[in-house]
Amino acid sequence: MFRHHWNVLSILTAAVFVSAALTFACADDDNPVGPDDHDEHEEDDHDDDHDDDHDHDHGPGEAELITTLAVTLTPSGGGSPITVRFRDLDGEGGNEPVVDVLAVTAQTDYNGTIQVLNESETPPENITEEVEEEAEAHQFFFETLGGFSMATVEYADKESDYVTNSGADHPVGLSFTLSVGSAQNGELRVILSHFDEAPKDGVTRSDETDIDVTFEVLVR
Repeated sequence: MFRHHWNVLSILTAAVFVSAALTFACADDDNPVGPDDHDEHEEDDHDDDHDDDHDHDHGPGEAELITTLAVTLTPSGGGSPITVRFRDLDGEGGNEPVVDVLAVTAQTDYNGTIQVLNESETPPENITEEVEEEAEAHQFFFETLGGFSMATVEYADKESDYVTNSGADHPVGLSFTLSVGSAQNGELRVILSHFDEAPKDGVTRSDETDIDVTFEVLVR
């Protein structure tokens, strides 16, 4: 497992806060989708020093680097899509990650999608497909923070969109909607929980986090 530490404030001086913790398949709120104990979460995930784990474990002795999370937003009324990315292409101990700033328009609704990649390989490995295949064991959670807390995020998919689910048909979050409304500048946090031992109930994060990234948001 790759594991390294870096200070969020040293990554982007333009107020981009990043906390990335990727341990895929057997790894580790102002306005969240999928509530959690926020006070406990603040202590665990928002210290000045963070773990940045870039593993996607397939089994004993086998692991893959996860380098990229991409969020694409398309205006529901029509218009050009917006894509922002977290990228750490050389992994642990290399260059600092690059995190895009998300610019959205007030009073606009967006249809969103998420993609997770390993771009250190040629061609890049689309790890999103494995999230789909293991939809019952994964769920994205969203937090709108600061001045952006008035924006709302709703799920637009369920496990049955990807697999024949064996139990309750919980959300996955690879597809979602974002309503900006009168929100102001702030942050959008995207967290992928992996449910290995803990049961997935559709509203509560697990103790295992595959990826955790916060994008700065500018509202125009």
